Amino acid sequence: MRSSPRPMRSLALAGCAALACSCASREPRLTAYPPSADLRVEAKPVLAPEALASDNALAEHDAAVEAWGERGWAAVARICRWAQAGGADLPFRCPAPAAP
Repeated sequence: MRSSPRPMRSLALAGCAALACSCASREPRLTAYPPSADLRVEAKPVLAPEALASDNALAEHDAAVEAWGERGWAAVARICRWAQAGGADLPFRCPAPAAP
């Protein structure tokens, strides 16, 4: 026996309404994501063996490692603020943005 289209349409609409209600009760989802650059892993600067003979090269390497670390932690801070703005319940405070 074939079903008439009207009851099937009503059943489909009821199913959609039930899904809409269940989706509306979920936690809010983040729709904007942090910049992709903040999610990319940057390799740590490597000291070339020939640089061991030069104080200037060692100082440049130290500065490069320091800058690498600062960029990494700045990205972590931006992701922290993004998560907090999206409603994440963090057990700590996110660092404030750096002054321009």
